[in-house]
Amino acid sequence: MGEKEVLRNLELSVPEHSIFGFIGKNGAGKTTTMKIILGLPQHDGGAVYVAGTRVTYGQSASNHFVGYLPDVPEFYPFMTAPEYLTFCGETRRIKGFSRGMKQRLGIAQALLTAPDC
Repeated sequence: MGEKEVLRNLELSVPEHSIFGFIGKNGAGKTTTMKIILGLPQHDGGAVYVAGTRVTYGQSASNHFVGYLPDVPEFYPFMTAPEYLTFCGETRRIKGFSRGMKQRLGIAQALLTAPDC
């Protein structure tokens, strides 16, 4: 991943239907661990399984089983809370979109603000 080694010999098992949190010093690997669990970065060793499904880089099938709250969540300031929650629920449907459909969706999203150029 980077030049600094932050995770070594980590073995973790979280029971189903439980809430689990990481605490530790900055740079200890908390966020990196969660990103690996979510399949966001490529990692250079080991294996991660969520609900019996192996997590692989760029594949989010296992994310259906994980709810993640970052330390400092970001929200869209122009949305109300109900709008944001509806948006999050509806975007889960995008997972089955083809690459072309995702591109079309991206174009529509870019045009929503009616940019001048």
